[in-house]
Amino acid sequence: MSSVKNNQKITYIQQNNEFDYLESLIKTFPQGESIGILLFGPPGTGKTLLSITLAKHFEAPYYFIDGSPDLDRRDLEGNWELKKGYTEFNYGPLTRAIKDANDNGISFIIINEVNAIRESEQISLNSLLSENHINLISKGFERHELKSESKLIIIGTMNKGVVGINKLQESFGDRFIIAPEITYPKKTKEIEIVSKISGCEKIVAEIVVDAAHQIRKQATEDYSISHLFSTRLIVNFCLLITKMPPNYLDENIKNCIIHKLGDTVEERKSIAMILDGKMFKQKLGAILTGDSPKLQKKSSKKIKESKSYPESLKDDEISVIERMKRAKNDYIKKYGYGQIFRKNGEFMWKFFEWMWNFKREILRNYIKLTENLDFHRIYKSTTGKNHIYRGKITLKYIHWIYKHKNYDLVIFMKRFYPVF
Repeated sequence: MSSVKNNQKITYIQQNNEFDYLESLIKTFPQGESIGILLFGPPGTGKTLLSITLAKHFEAPYYFIDGSPDLDRRDLEGNWELKKGYTEFNYGPLTRAIKDANDNGISFIIINEVNAIRESEQISLNSLLSENHINLISKGFERHELKSESKLIIIGTMNKGVVGINKLQESFGDRFIIAPEITYPKKTKEIEIVSKISGCEKIVAEIVVDAAHQIRKQATEDYSISHLFSTRLIVNFCLLITKMPPNYLDENIKNCIIHKLGDTVEERKSIAMILDGKMFKQKLGAILTGDSPKLQKKSSKKIKESKSYPESLKDDEISVIERMKRAKNDYIKKYGYGQIFRKNGEFMWKFFEWMWNFKREILRNYIKLTENLDFHRIYKSTTGKNHIYRGKITLKYIHWIYKHKNYDLVIFMKRFYPVF
């Protein structure tokens, strides 16, 4: 258990309206009441972060209780401690939270893995949830009661699917007035969450989230992988690879993903195969190292003499890049380099409009390479449209990339498939 004042810079990014809903519930619930909220869902989906962000939003002190079979009533209510020549009673998180609520108008108790608490100890919370008071057994049934102008918010988190954890007593579970499910976000939302929290480039988040969704699918559909690739794990991995030198990328993939998600050799092989199929290491390596000579190679006889490219590229891809480079140079001769990029480093649309009018097939073949980064899948899930019509890349798809992924497109054209 720990008490935390509202001074941490942590923010939950809601998927739909779950934060707004809970904020409204807490605001409109009558004063003088304890409000029980039970958040359930798979690990790493932000249940605790949501609870913390709510407490911060209301500028309220909050207490953590980590659910455990070893937790007993004295840990929750308080206990006597023998000191030099005398005993002193140490009040527990329940009584301290009541005091803070009475002093400040509101306080929070956050109980992680609430269903890990023994059924006999869950009784300690019953009277607080239903009658807004507790009587300390170990201190002569001393009464601690919530004032009529105060609120106490008790948020429990749990994963209903975990085996071997204590069941919630029906009488205890019923005292939580609502039980919202917090699950994994949709891909586009998860990319936003990961990039904002970890601080990584958006294109990095896209690559990692895409791999995570594939691993989750295999874990939930054929159960060949024991653990789910959680949002929390994605954030941690992106944070690691962004902050650490890129030469540790291989170790971070093994230690943060493969070894954590796979319990057996077969599971780890399965995860590694998914990552290899996604060109996971190659894509991330190209971004993290940029133009590093370690990730470059000489490809065709002509190019070998003067050009270098990321070593993940194939000869036919390099041929497409070379044609796009020549078309770009034609544009620069006519309009100048300053008519390609804005001052903020993003592309101008006039560059792609000219390419479409005068170098259409070259542009189409080059933009088709975005399939290797799954831009077309995001386009499909976002717009419901195909990026191909009669076997060719559409102008609408190119414009969508320009409008919604301009910064990613710059990275794509400078690092992944370099024409600048």
